[in-house]
Amino acid sequence: MRSLIYMLSSIIIAPLGGGNAQRWELGAQLAATGFMGDINPTNPLYMKSVGGGMHLTYNFNPTWGIQSSYHYIHLKASDHDSNDPYRYARRQYFDNNVHELSFRANFNFFRFIAGGNPKRYTPYLFAGLAGFAHTPYIRLENGVRYSLPKLKLQEDNRFKKIGMAVPFGFGFKYNMQGSWSIGAEIHYRVAFNDYLDNISNRYPIHTTEPTGLPTELYHIQEANGRSLWQELAFPAGNIENYAGKKKGNSRAQDGYMTAGVTVSYTLISRKCNWWN
Repeated sequence: MRSLIYMLSSIIIAPLGGGNAQRWELGAQLAATGFMGDINPTNPLYMKSVGGGMHLTYNFNPTWGIQSSYHYIHLKASDHDSNDPYRYARRQYFDNNVHELSFRANFNFFRFIAGGNPKRYTPYLFAGLAGFAHTPYIRLENGVRYSLPKLKLQEDNRFKKIGMAVPFGFGFKYNMQGSWSIGAEIHYRVAFNDYLDNISNRYPIHTTEPTGLPTELYHIQEANGRSLWQELAFPAGNIENYAGKKKGNSRAQDGYMTAGVTVSYTLISRKCNWWN
């Protein structure tokens, strides 16, 4: 991921000199983050954590531009937030650290020229392509953090750490003064990946603990006579009723979203007629 960020920076920062400077825009974002998938399949406003990022935009003209960006997005979701009896009984939850690189096209509804246009605001639309790396995990009450794919909580554990996504959304920006602008943006991604929440297919066929787990997951709970791994892998009740049964929808892809504020600085060259 570091090498990808370095390569991206080298490619997009090199042209910042000379007569092209007035076309470039640097910015940052702070946002609430949300997840849609097997946990929360229906609520697009399910926001449980925060994230942030930075971007570099090249404006072809006051209407069209392209943008490259890096985002760190922390995702968090739980079946306990659901009103659906099945999902509430399933008791699955997760956290995930997502590192995303994206490229997109921006379309301004109004001609927007920072520091040089009577109309100081515009709504805009965008869409593009993104690549991401992610690490789903859980943190138990004792504070210990576990990587979810390593716990083998479902029958098919073909975890995919790297994925692609299609980002799209809309926003609004306002030029405060000169080069500085602020805005708000709602940004959704359809991920070609069904493992962001580590739920994809069936419960484990075998109800006994698999080998290779951390030692404490074999510990038997005094309250119910089940191991910690069984507590995490199966809903409450008779685990034999769930072994090998459907746990999630393997045909549906996960998605994630952000809603937040942006601030940007446009590199303006007064010598260029493009800004007049």
